[in-house]
Order: sequence, then structure tokens, then C-alpha cells
Amino acid sequence: MTSTSLLRQLANVCNLLTNRKVPQWEGLCKKINLTMKEFVELEKSDSKKEENVCGEECSRWMYFDYKYMNEWFSDHQSLLNAVSWKNFGFPEREGSVSTIWIGNDGAHTPCHLDTYGCNLVAQVYGRKQWILFPPERTSSLLPTRTPYEESSIYSNLNFYSPDPNMADELQEACVVTLKPGDVLFVPHHWWHYVENVGTAVSVNSWIPLPSDDESRLEEALVRFFVSQVCKDLPEHKLHQLLNPNEADLVDHPLSITAQQIEICVDECQQNRTSVREMDPGVGDQDDDTNVKKRPRLAGQSDVYDCGQTLASSNLTQEEVLNKFKDVISVVPKYSASEFRSLLIEKQKSFSAQAVEDVLSEGATDVDSNRLQHIINAFCHPEVISKIKDKILIQE
Repeated sequence: MTSTSLLRQLANVCNLLTNRKVPQWEGLCKKINLTMKEFVELEKSDSKKEENVCGEECSRWMYFDYKYMNEWFSDHQSLLNAVSWKNFGFPEREGSVSTIWIGNDGAHTPCHLDTYGCNLVAQVYGRKQWILFPPERTSSLLPTRTPYEESSIYSNLNFYSPDPNMADELQEACVVTLKPGDVLFVPHHWWHYVENVGTAVSVNSWIPLPSDDESRLEEALVRFFVSQVCKDLPEHKLHQLLNPNEADLVDHPLSITAQQIEICVDECQQNRTSVREMDPGVGDQDDDTNVKKRPRLAGQSDVYDCGQTLASSNLTQEEVLNKFKDVISVVPKYSASEFRSLLIEKQKSFSAQAVEDVLSEGATDVDSNRLQHIINAFCHPEVISKIKDKILIQE
């Protein structure tokens, strides 16, 4: 890793490590340049402790996150080759299509779901806690598209310094802490909050799925709407509505975002045509039923059906788990009382600090709040899905 390597750190460290109703978004972070050696030395030194205005100590967290290995380690081919997902049925996937995550204690990703694919995560060093929820819990998790980031739907709930009362609304929480050598499979559209327990390193790869083409159309529609809402807004409002990696969204001309929609529609139509050719009976169904069918993509080696291997082996999920019980286990599901206890323990880390619901830097004005509500109403997953279906029916 070179001297220009970026590690993400929270800005206004002392104030941010307080109880807040909303997550600690990336827009409230600052970027610093560190080599890997400097990061390790910083972690070992007492300088990672800082005093806030109240004279209390608090820790900052840093995250070198979501970095594609082929971009950062292009001159280390042996490192890219060392990462292989062959043992999980994907022999062609290696470091060149994987991402790396390096952070210290408390480094975390706000609760979200990935709109594309499914996810394989390998824990390389240290421990990392995962809190997961099935797609059926979407409404309870308060989905939001602000700050906007393509392919990520965030939850407005803060799991870093949580309110234990969230346990009353949230059911079916699955919780696991990965150790070195563990690999976690995250199913399509499962919500997840991820936090380092001490310094940790992990590597993951997103596995493309047949349903991704329709998901891309939904994301293109969201991008089209958000880009137009954000046109001509002052910078401080854009900072509140867009994730930092989407700061250039307003520079894209309308024709480009509209073209993305057209390309996605064409892909979906081509795939549905292929489905009808392979299964003529599909075309005899009414349009509403057709729209809800996920296309089966043929002739694409990098698109997978996660149930294909299981189905071809004629084994049920229970039989697979029993056959490979020494190497595969199911992430435990917490009861409401167990989940509440977990949230209480997480909250204790902040009990001695002042409670701030909104930081001055992260505060949103009335106009920005209104824009957030408009974006979330139009871009709610259920709304966008219906718009997508309507477009495909008309085509």
C-alpha cells in the first residue's frame, strides 16, 4: 500500500462518538493519508485517544473500506492471485474482482442492503460483528435513499450507538462475529450492519445474479430522479443529500442518465425474450405475472443462480447443512430479548458521553429535510419496483 493510501476517519471525533438517532454517515467523515505502517503505529500509540471539550476521552475510528483490490494492488499480482473463491463454487473469481476492508475498533458500515447480487465475505484478520435482517424487515428498518449512493439502500436506524427500544420493532435479527478463517454468505437483499471488534481485515466478492438486470433498471430510475432533484442545489445541500462518492452526479447531463435507463430496459426486454423462447408457456401468461418473473440469463458465465448447485444435487437445505455440518453453520437468530440485550451493551459504550441527536455539521435545514422526504417517497423500493414494472409492461 503506498503513501497515498486512504483510510477513512470520522471528523469532529469527540462530538461524533455520542448517541444519535441517525447513523454516522460517510459525509461526516474526513479523509487522511496514511501508509499501512503509519496506520498500525497510530493504533499502537496513545495518540488515538483525544480529549473533547468536556475533558472526556473518546476514540476515533478509521476505515480503509470498499476498495477494489485490482485498483490498489495492480502491481502485486501475487496478492491478487492469492484470493480465490474456488472452494465456494466460483473458480474464476479471485482478487481482481474482490474488495478489501481494513479498519480499527469501531469502524463500521451503516445498516444497508446491496441492490445487486449476493455476497461472500472472508475474515482475514481480527473480528467483525454482523447484524443481519431478511428483506421482509425492510419497512421496520426505515429505508432511505439519502445520502444517495448507487446500489446501496441505507437504513435510518443507528446501530453504532443504538436505542435499545429498536428491538421492539425489529424481529428476526441474525447476529454473528466472524473470526479469521470464517466466510459469511449474505443472501440477496439482506440488510446488514457491520462493525469491527478490534482492528480487522476482510475481503469480499459480490456474486452477480440473474435478477441484477431488473435491479439495475430500478437503480437507473433512482439515479435519474435524484440527479434532477439535486440540479442547481448549493453545495451544502448536496453534501446532505449525496454520499461523497456521488458528488459528481449533478455534473452528468440529463441525456446520460436517461440513456442508462434505456440501456437497462433493453437488457431486461432481451432477457425476457430469451425466457419466452426457452419456455413458450411464459408468453401465455398475463403481463402482470410476466413482469414479476425474474429472467434467467443464458450464456453468461459470470451470472449465477445461488440455488442452482443445491437443486442439481437434489439436496434440501437441511440435508446440505447436515452433510457439511463440520464446515457450515447457520447464523443464529436472536430473540427480541437477546437482541435488546445486545443493543443495551452497545449503548453502554456511550453512556458517559453527552447525548446529541443532531450535530451542527450534520444538521439539515428545513428545505433539505423536505427534499429528503421527497426523494425517499419517490425512490422507496416498493415505489421504484412498481415504476419499473409499468415501464416494462409498456415496452
